[in-house]
Amino acid sequence: MKTKSVLFASALLAISSVSFLVGCTKKYDYTLTIYNWEDYIYEGTDEDGNIIGDSLVEMFEQYYEEKTDKTVKVNYECFSTNEEMYQQISLGAIKPDLICPSDYMIQRMANEGKLESFNYDVTTEKYDEKLDNWNNYGSPFINDRFSSQKLKDGSSFLKYAVPYFWGTMGFTYDPEYFTPEQVSSWSCLWSTDDYFKKQFSLKDSMRDTYVTAIFYVYSDEIGALDESAEYFNEQLSDIFNRCDDATIALVETALIQAKSRTVYGFEVDEGKDDIVRGIYHANLAWSGDSVYSMDSAESATEGKILNYSLPSEGSNVWFDGWCMPKGANVELAQEFINFICKPENAALCMDAVGYTSPIVGDEMWELVNEWCAAEDEADTYEVDLSFYFGDSIEGEALIDIPLENKGRQFDAQYPTEEVLNRCCLMKDFGTQTGKVEAMWTRVKGA
Repeated sequence: MKTKSVLFASALLAISSVSFLVGCTKKYDYTLTIYNWEDYIYEGTDEDGNIIGDSLVEMFEQYYEEKTDKTVKVNYECFSTNEEMYQQISLGAIKPDLICPSDYMIQRMANEGKLESFNYDVTTEKYDEKLDNWNNYGSPFINDRFSSQKLKDGSSFLKYAVPYFWGTMGFTYDPEYFTPEQVSSWSCLWSTDDYFKKQFSLKDSMRDTYVTAIFYVYSDEIGALDESAEYFNEQLSDIFNRCDDATIALVETALIQAKSRTVYGFEVDEGKDDIVRGIYHANLAWSGDSVYSMDSAESATEGKILNYSLPSEGSNVWFDGWCMPKGANVELAQEFINFICKPENAALCMDAVGYTSPIVGDEMWELVNEWCAAEDEADTYEVDLSFYFGDSIEGEALIDIPLENKGRQFDAQYPTEEVLNRCCLMKDFGTQTGKVEAMWTRVKGA
C-alpha cells in the first residue's frame, strides 16, 4: 500500500493546496490546539520521511483562510497513551481544543463531564451541518457500533466523539518462525514450550495487555458461547470487560506467568520496528502498527514477510474519536473535524498511518481497490465489505485479494463482518480503575 502513497499524495496536494511562505512575525486571528497520538496524521512526508508537500495541518490552515479570510495557527501536540493524555489535561499542563482518545477513555471523560457535546440527533443518527462530511461519508458499520455504546446518562458516544480511526488488536508475527496455527490463540502467550520462550512483546498499555489475559483465563466460558446467537457479541463483551476483584486477581496471575515464560518485554511504539529487526518473532500489535511493520519489512534492504493474526477467541475492536474538552473553541474544532472527514483528506491520513478510516464512499472504494485488489483472477479470495460501505457506493462492495496476501495488510485493515462479530469495545472500568492500575504496576514490577 505504501508504494502508492507518494504519487497519490502528490496528486491530491497539487489539486487541493497551494504552498505559501509565512513570515515569522505573522499574527493569527485564531489558534487551534490539537492533542493527538504520535504518528497519527498525514505529515506531508513520504515513507522515508522526506517532505513532499504540506501536512494536513498546513492544508487546513490554508483552507480556513481561503474560506473565511481569517487566519488560524494550529498548535499540534502528541501523547503516547490514553492515560498520559488524561493526566496532562487533568493537571492543566495542556488545554487543547481537540483530543483523540479511545473508546473507553471517551466514556470516562464524558461521564466525568470533561467533554463538550456535539449537536447530534439520536433519531436521525446525524450531526448538524457543521459535520456534513461525516454525515455523508461515515461508514454505517462504524456509525452503528459507535452509536450503540451508551454513556452513564444514556446518551450515545457520538454525542461526544466523531470517529477518526479504528482497528483491531492481534499479533504481528514472522511466518518463518511461527506458523499461523501457533499464533491463532491467545493461549500461545502461556505456552510452556521452550520454542516460545521470550519470543513475544506485549503492550506497555494497561487496557490492551489486560485483554490478552481475559481471553485466556475465561477461554472455556468464551468457547461455550453460541457464536450464531443474536446476542453473542453482547455476551462476549460482558466477559471482555470484566473487572471485579476476582477477575483482576486472575488476570494478574496470568500476566505474571506470561511474563516469566514467553514475554520478551513491554513496549508502546518501538515494537513495530523491533519485530522487523527480528528482536522477537511476535508482537502484540494494533492493526495499523502491524500494517506499518509489514510495509517496513517488505521495503527493507533484505526484505522479509510479516503477517497479522487475530486470535480465534476474539479480540478488541477499538475506536479513536475526535472530542472537544471543556472550554474548547467548539466552532473551530468542528471546522477541523469536518475538513479531515473529506474523503481525499481521510485517504491521505489512512495511507500515511496504516489504520482504517471510517470514511467511505466512491472515492475511498476506488482507492482500496487501487491499493489492494488483485490484478488478475488467478489465486484470489473474495471479501464482501458491503456491511462496511453500505449504500455509499453503487452495488455490492466485493473485492478480490491475491491469495498470497491473505493474513496481511488488507485483512488487518478490513476484517470481515464475521471476524468483527468476535471483537468487542473496551468500556470504562469506573470505580475499579484504581485497582486495575495497581495490579498493572505489580505485574510490571514482578
